[in-house]
Amino acid sequence: MTMNAVLDLDPPARLAIAYARSDVRSAFALLLQIDNRFADILRNAREPMIAQIKMAWWREAFASAVEARPKGESLLQALNEAGDRIQLSALEALASAWEHLLGNEQFSQELIDTHAELRAEAIFVTYAGWIGCAQDLRPIGRNWAIEALRIAFPERVADCTMPSTPLPKTRALRPLSILTMSVRTGSGLRLILHALTGI
Repeated sequence: MTMNAVLDLDPPARLAIAYARSDVRSAFALLLQIDNRFADILRNAREPMIAQIKMAWWREAFASAVEARPKGESLLQALNEAGDRIQLSALEALASAWEHLLGNEQFSQELIDTHAELRAEAIFVTYAGWIGCAQDLRPIGRNWAIEALRIAFPERVADCTMPSTPLPKTRALRPLSILTMSVRTGSGLRLILHALTGI
């Protein structure tokens, strides 16, 4: 886990990481860090072509053998150390989720839906697989991704009403319910209460 990159994450993401099961905590943190890096590429994309080149660089790095990956990038170093914990399919889905939005001043519902589906697959479904949970977490993953995108890019995401999907109650899934609750409430105390009790 790269501590500086973890500190770059917002407090709800750091809280979610703290509640992750110890054997998957580093990999979960790394997924969120990579997600955050890709969001920054979109946020800072003055020239869509350059942003596309950056995303292509990441895709190539992910697909390369460990010994062939570029040196000097802390997230890649952490990925090397994670071994095969994070599957290439999850990394590719995450890259596609953000790449899909490049070059668009406004995000259409179709763009948002595709982004949310891919991001939910990469993070929520991957985490569920790590802990052996068979529950379909795509619905809350999509809700989280859409609301998180609206918070990060309010001028590019149209307002819409989201169905209120019930949060999972089990302690093992608390990191995912924390992420989802974090985009539903602006209250830090409410989020901490949920983290502690699941309600």
